[in-house]
Amino acid sequence: MRSKGTRTIKPVDEDHQVTDHPARAGLEAIMDQKLFHQRIKSERSAAYWFAASLWGVSGLALGATLGVFLTILVQTGSMPLIRDNMVAGAAIGEARDTVNSRPSLLPGEESAQPQNP
Repeated sequence: MRSKGTRTIKPVDEDHQVTDHPARAGLEAIMDQKLFHQRIKSERSAAYWFAASLWGVSGLALGATLGVFLTILVQTGSMPLIRDNMVAGAAIGEARDTVNSRPSLLPGEESAQPQNP
């Protein structure tokens, strides 16, 4: 039979009240500050890389342009010298060929053909 009386039924899992750590707000502020500084470093690094690549590409383009300009300038300035050397070389070659094609003035060498170098 049943006994008379009151019984209290306790739940299996008691509701524990979750208490927050007192320093949690300070820890979150520190973590937020660390994330902020990390983001600043990342942005600064990206800005440095952008500036370095911009200066690098600009320097490369400027160097190529100046190189082409100076090469054309030097070639244009040295054209008379090159032309004079080519004319002198051609004149020397023609003079050598005309001298070598003449008959020899020495006796006994009429049949010898001169060798062109």
